[in-house]
Amino acid sequence: MHTPAEEGVPPMTLQQRRTVLLYQLYMVVGEPLFWGPIVIYSLLTLAHMSLPEIFFMEAIVMMVLVLSNVPAGALADVIGKKRAVLIGRFLLLVSIICFATMTSPLLAWIGNLAWAFGFALTSGSESSLLFETLRNGNGTKRFKEVQGKAIGYRFLVIALSCLLVGVLAEVHPRLPLYLSIPGQVLAFLLVIGMSEPGTTTTFSRKAQWRAIKDGLRFVKNTPVVLWMVLFAALVGVISKVWFFTYNPYFELVGMPVSHYGFVFFLLNIVAWLSSHYAYKIETVMSEFGLVVFSLTCLSVPILLMALFPIYLVAYLVLAQNIVRGFIRPFTEDFVHHHIRDAEAEAARATIMSVKSAVSQFAMVCGLFGASFALEHFSLITVLLGLGVTASILGLVAILSYKRVVSVAL
Repeated sequence: MHTPAEEGVPPMTLQQRRTVLLYQLYMVVGEPLFWGPIVIYSLLTLAHMSLPEIFFMEAIVMMVLVLSNVPAGALADVIGKKRAVLIGRFLLLVSIICFATMTSPLLAWIGNLAWAFGFALTSGSESSLLFETLRNGNGTKRFKEVQGKAIGYRFLVIALSCLLVGVLAEVHPRLPLYLSIPGQVLAFLLVIGMSEPGTTTTFSRKAQWRAIKDGLRFVKNTPVVLWMVLFAALVGVISKVWFFTYNPYFELVGMPVSHYGFVFFLLNIVAWLSSHYAYKIETVMSEFGLVVFSLTCLSVPILLMALFPIYLVAYLVLAQNIVRGFIRPFTEDFVHHHIRDAEAEAARATIMSVKSAVSQFAMVCGLFGASFALEHFSLITVLLGLGVTASILGLVAILSYKRVVSVAL
């Protein structure tokens, strides 16, 4: 097993090391640390929204995110990745402030829409900024390691935060939200300290439109990249639908509510380890092996949970978080390394945003489908259907890899 340094990759320059350190700190604090476990609770109690209102709002916001992702990536390719991330981080800061101070649905809507636009601006720009920073020193083989460790540190901090959320919320329901604000401020300041790896220009609608067309054309006309975009979407939609069945399944098999926090702690610990060692996992398994392993970790546990609904089987949700850990470094590294011609290079953030937009659109469709299915069938039946669907589509993905990707490589 070899690290990038052992394979002859030159050591990072001082500027690269500085940006990588800032980037890893940025990734750790970039997620509102005490917000995730109490999202629904906060919207119900602080914004005084009903559950149907929350689901309607989330559906609208997800569609806004899908529609804004590609234009946001194109904007980053025009004005520079650092500037795009900086604007995005400001909107994400506005978002958490709105959530922390919300007393009505209006502020919840404003916070959610600010989040959608902020996330769209950062989703394709973050990894592009890191990749281009490393590329400037011929060190792109380090990307998967640096990105995997950065995301892994975030999972670790989130895991530890999950243990505190309940206690903080009992002190005051707004306290977890207030404590999430400093991290967002720090993330904004860390971006200011990073260096822009590429050239930047003033905003031009014509240049942005050209980046959109170039990015979409590249994905459409590059079968190996299109395959990875669709693979990432498949993994994303299966994972998202499965995640939304966690709590109902835990309740069904009799897991005490007091154990939920511990389970989510374990989920994030598993994701941390998987992300931290993402660059080594592929070395052991091979790219094709990792594809098969990913799809197996998703489909088989879902089927087992449907066929054997008992307490211990509920812990198979840990398998999804193995995939959750390494999937982003793996798929981003794959796409970045297939962006080789000058035209595609100029639309790098757009291409990464296309990848995000396709995954998010698949998730929206999957959640709508799961919502409809749960109105007509039991949770176990829906899980069984999800497992069978994941198995069939997974087999199609594996066979198409052998036909499309392995031939191209």
